[in-house]
Amino acid sequence: MKILGKSAVYVAVSCLLLVLLGFAPGASAGPVTMNITNSNCGLSCGIVPANTVIGTVTMNLNLSGSITVTVLLNPAYTFIVPDGNDINFNLGNSTPSNVSVSNFFQSDTGAPGTFTTPLLFSSLNGPTNVGGGLGSYAVTIFKVQDPNKPQQPLDYLTFTLTNSSGSYSMADLTNATWAFHLGTCPQPTQGCNATTTGFVGTGPGTPSTVPEPGTATLAILGTGLLFLSRFTRRRFKSLTVA
Repeated sequence: MKILGKSAVYVAVSCLLLVLLGFAPGASAGPVTMNITNSNCGLSCGIVPANTVIGTVTMNLNLSGSITVTVLLNPAYTFIVPDGNDINFNLGNSTPSNVSVSNFFQSDTGAPGTFTTPLLFSSLNGPTNVGGGLGSYAVTIFKVQDPNKPQQPLDYLTFTLTNSSGSYSMADLTNATWAFHLGTCPQPTQGCNATTTGFVGTGPGTPSTVPEPGTATLAILGTGLLFLSRFTRRRFKSLTVA
């Protein structure tokens, strides 16, 4: 009976090593999520209690080296639209000249699959000092607007950042800082109050748990196990006959 050759064994072992070491195609880095909670007026310029979590920023590192950012505000808060509706960030070596923004959409509910309304912005600026202890930010996405709904509320948005100087890393995501011009909006049909939060920034980010394996990863694992199973069974039979 023919026994699997050394090359087949090498293929099987290599596949398993790829999976175990996390280099298999389809595997992607887990997201980093930050709370939006630090105000440049200490949350003392209005009715918002100190340390209130106003929303979250979630960053996913794509296989291409770009980053998908999703901002979700909690109920009763909104981006200040259209005056001063800015998104400020420090992210790796990003500057207005090497970063680009694409896939910029908003959602009315924040649910997955509902980010379908395109958003516009005036320009990429920076550095910008928002003051009040939050400091300076390398890049500002200036005057974000929904052309179909020019007034508040604007609560849920997503976009992709690509750096022409190279790929982003998980360290860039973990060490990123963000600041947004937000306000309370308990009754959106009656207008919103921009003075209760001002610019609000993020705290340190923490990566999520180890990412789940993708379809390609599982396929490679299955192929490796199949090769090893066949090799072990035939090798055992060969030794038994001998």
